[in-house]
Amino acid sequence: MRKQFKLSLILIFIFSMIPVSANALDGPVTASGIQDGGIGNSTNYLNEAPNISIDQKVNQIIYPLFSTPAIKEKGGTLTLKVDTQGKEAGAWIVKLKQNNHSSLTTDYDLPVLSVQQGQSYWRNSSTISDVTVKIPDNVPERLYDLEVSYTGNGQRITDKQPHSVKIIDQFKKDFTFLHLTDIHVGSPRNVGDPDNPTSTDPALARETGMWDPDPNKRWLYLQKAIKEVNLKNPDFVVLTGDLIFGQMNPQEYIYEYEEVYKVLQKLNVPVYIVPGNHDFYAQDATLADGAKYWEKYFGPQYFSFNYGPYAHFIGYNSFDWNKIDRSGHGTVSVPTWGGQVRAKQLAWIKSDLENNAKTAQSNQIRGLFSHHNPLWRDRDIWPQTDSEVQKYWQQYDQQHDPQSVDTLALGEKLGLKYDQQWHGENAQALIDLMKEYGVTLSLHGHTHVDNVTKQDGILYTTTTAIELTGKPWVGFRDFQTSDGQITSYNYEEPGHSIPVYENGDTKSGIMSYQADYQSANDGTASSQKITISNRLKKDLTVSIPIYLTEGSYKTTNGEQVVQNYSADGKQYLEVKVTVPANDSKVVSVEKN
Repeated sequence: MRKQFKLSLILIFIFSMIPVSANALDGPVTASGIQDGGIGNSTNYLNEAPNISIDQKVNQIIYPLFSTPAIKEKGGTLTLKVDTQGKEAGAWIVKLKQNNHSSLTTDYDLPVLSVQQGQSYWRNSSTISDVTVKIPDNVPERLYDLEVSYTGNGQRITDKQPHSVKIIDQFKKDFTFLHLTDIHVGSPRNVGDPDNPTSTDPALARETGMWDPDPNKRWLYLQKAIKEVNLKNPDFVVLTGDLIFGQMNPQEYIYEYEEVYKVLQKLNVPVYIVPGNHDFYAQDATLADGAKYWEKYFGPQYFSFNYGPYAHFIGYNSFDWNKIDRSGHGTVSVPTWGGQVRAKQLAWIKSDLENNAKTAQSNQIRGLFSHHNPLWRDRDIWPQTDSEVQKYWQQYDQQHDPQSVDTLALGEKLGLKYDQQWHGENAQALIDLMKEYGVTLSLHGHTHVDNVTKQDGILYTTTTAIELTGKPWVGFRDFQTSDGQITSYNYEEPGHSIPVYENGDTKSGIMSYQADYQSANDGTASSQKITISNRLKKDLTVSIPIYLTEGSYKTTNGEQVVQNYSADGKQYLEVKVTVPANDSKVVSVEKN
């Protein structure tokens, strides 16, 4: 979502808290060293221009990634894609390692079955290897980091991707997933009333935790949402963009991308991530191009994945504009924030749907997800009686990839007046593809409000924001499936998501549900009590992870122990618990 808030006073306050160097706050400079105040003056504003030097997260491993994880059954196989970057590779070693949520340390070797020449639709390289590995039957069911090691021209090279492989016993015919969107790490809109730039609210500031030096208090609203997601323990999560703010100064991507990458690793479930407009701005003709940051941190802009034979999803980039269209003027102003998909990506989506149709079973759930909803198009929404609207579309149709500076300026003016939803090409083409290939679900964000629309057999759901500007509340959407059908997606009518805060009251700071452990949950205790509080209006089923000293245990009030195994001198249990609406339950675990 992109509304023109009067941010000037808030920005002055926020700048004092941002962890950037003085150079990052200097005015934009072209490659020749000339100060540049906006897109009109730059002579070095090409799509091919280099970005910046950062500690990039996507290196040799290009699948699976943190943003495009693999969910695989025990005893099956997994084919990795590794870019050896010009080196001749051999002596492959592949491991699953415990992630940052685990109190265990055991690694699991994945035997290499074959190595073949590969290719990638998003990474341009001639030295990509498809490495197929076996998943042993003894690997416990959980989310792992992936580590790949090989010799390249005589040198040992190791790369790692966090939270990129989920091992399961088997795929569930009736599975669950959650949809989150618009988390906006770094957003100044959280600290007060967005429509009143002079306001600050201590309760909102507390929940925001804007660059708080204590990482446990930083972005508290997001950390609370993540805790609730982990307790729900869905089979996977879909996150549809606007991970960051990206609109306060030309260089803020340097620290915001790093920050969101770290915070999202608090999730203990597989998460599939696509970009939003705030992730992809190209500010002030500097090297701060969000699209290039995305590739270095999260990898592909669009992709697909299967949940076994039961679901096929495509995540696509709905902010698919030429770099000049994504550019900013000065600091906080951007001309384009609405949706578009260009011909190259559209062709890939069509090809993916065609290939899936060749093998898909009849009751497979098919879904697409992106930041912008293709139902809501500016050509339809903007009033044709406005002469400037008529002028804009006339200019746009004459040149739209990229647009001229005059057209961009007029589009921004009209966007501030009418907002921008789907602003560009191929909304109807996407919808036609969904109808042609039996897609029944379309997930989106951007507007920071809940909305559910059914049209031509397709369920379009837009979910409110995790950012504190979400309406009617801050929340996420819970999807339940049964026998190839979406059976539940509303917390309450009309089409509302699950509130992160009790009764949607953000300022209270009270979560809708939580689990409190009596003792440290790190494997040092020989007994444990967990109080699960459910403040929702509906019954709630959660999964409670428990680490104890090694031994045999019995549980009280836990309906089902879904995992129970020992490793590294510790015992790990995972217990499912159902708590009635507006109630609490205590689960006790004692040694036999």
